[in-house]
Amino acid sequence: MFKPKLHPVLTSLALFLIISCAHTPDVLGRWREIGKTATLEFWRDGTFKAVDNLGMAVSGKYTLQKNGNIRFEITHQESPPEILNGKLTVRGDELTLTVEGHKEVERYKRGK
Repeated sequence: MFKPKLHPVLTSLALFLIISCAHTPDVLGRWREIGKTATLEFWRDGTFKAVDNLGMAVSGKYTLQKNGNIRFEITHQESPPEILNGKLTVRGDELTLTVEGHKEVERYKRGK
């Protein structure tokens, strides 16, 4: 009977990828702020769109880090991007976001 051997480097790479994915929260999709109209939407390509309670929209790129930190790079026409850093957690269908320099903790529910 033939038993395929896995190359040690491939085995290590696969294990690393599995562990990395396990520590990154699943933020993909649309989220709505609990009790409000604001929304956040995250795409697989690392981009996002946010619409506040007044209907003002911003978009750009996001980067999730293993320690629960998130970095937003908000795109502005004719000016450099705005960088916001924060802490993000996902538990079930609830996302909690705290942005550095802001006292408010934002809570979102996953859209259907």
